Amino acid sequence: MADSSASPPEHYRTSHRHSRRRRRRRIRRVLASLMVLALVAGAGFGIYRLWQQGVLPANQTSEDWYEAKSEQRLQVQLPQDDAPHASAMEWWYYNGHLEADNGSHYSFHFVVFLIDQLATHLVAHVSLLDQQTGKHYTDQKRTTGAASKGDASTFEFDLGDWHLSGRYGEDRLRAVTPDFSFNLRLKQSAPPVFHGGTGLLNFELAGQSYYYSRPRMAIEGALKVDNEILNVKGLAWFDHQWGDFQVNQLGWDWFALQLDDGADLMIYQLFDTSGLPVLRSGTLTKGGTTTLLSAADFKVTNTGYWVSPNTGIKYPMGWTLDLPRQAISLRIAPVSSDSEFDGRTTSYKVYWEGAVRISGTQMGRGFAELSGYRKDTRDGPSEPPDKPKGTR
Repeated sequence: MADSSASPPEHYRTSHRHSRRRRRRRIRRVLASLMVLALVAGAGFGIYRLWQQGVLPANQTSEDWYEAKSEQRLQVQLPQDDAPHASAMEWWYYNGHLEADNGSHYSFHFVVFLIDQLATHLVAHVSLLDQQTGKHYTDQKRTTGAASKGDASTFEFDLGDWHLSGRYGEDRLRAVTPDFSFNLRLKQSAPPVFHGGTGLLNFELAGQSYYYSRPRMAIEGALKVDNEILNVKGLAWFDHQWGDFQVNQLGWDWFALQLDDGADLMIYQLFDTSGLPVLRSGTLTKGGTTTLLSAADFKVTNTGYWVSPNTGIKYPMGWTLDLPRQAISLRIAPVSSDSEFDGRTTSYKVYWEGAVRISGTQMGRGFAELSGYRKDTRDGPSEPPDKPKGTR
């Protein structure tokens, strides 16, 4: 019988060592595989989180990515951003359509510019169109300093007997001029719209702009015109825009349209001083849902021109607007072509600002603003830039 205390044979010890090495190698391979899986899983989760936040466009259409980024990266916060900002240019703008208790119709625009370039000053413009007589009244003011008396979430400007204030979508407008006066209360009746999806637009070399609208605000108040005081009701559109962008480097065609089916449509076509395109975009909002519109989603065609007898500037006048995906085709006509605003004594700018009527697949009302057009003595009394963005 063999002695139990004797050492195992050499071949047994060798086999045992090989077996242990194999087990260690298997364990190392399993651990390495687990580490690789953990890294892949971690990277995948990180990519998924970036995808959710709209940072990566992987496996998304450009429209889906743009909407996801807009939802996750909203750059405007309300009501805080109703208040003034430390920026080179900022404005609070209203247009509106009024119906008097006697059945007569009027339209107006009222805007305060806060300009902080070398020196801080305020500029205010107001206009009224009497749609019965076609008379277009304008007035303007300029004052030094930033005169907002609002708190951190509101704005309030007093320029003598002109007053403009907003508090959580409940606003007050008052203007007294030699030709007309109004005192209006406005209340938001549709959610705000953040342009570009995030509320931040890129104007390329001209800078960036924060921008949102309240596209429907119900109006009640009083209007005095031709020494008659009228009770009025109506619908307003509010814009608030600010940033360190250079207005003098840009021109634009801007449309704010309130359709009778409850949809609100804004289109803007920006061009530089040579007429080259800078940005064509827009929003279509209905029932609280906003669709972002890129340049490929719409086509604006002007159908005529109007030459200002005061400045000689030639403006496009009358348009068709087509949105094929939404099966929308609109005809846009000015209520009065003679709606130029000569702001050279206060803002050094001349622009066209007027009410429009809408027909076609939808009916409605709205406003258009045309800026950056100029005299051109080469081919007649005046001409717009060579090829404004969106002109086809």
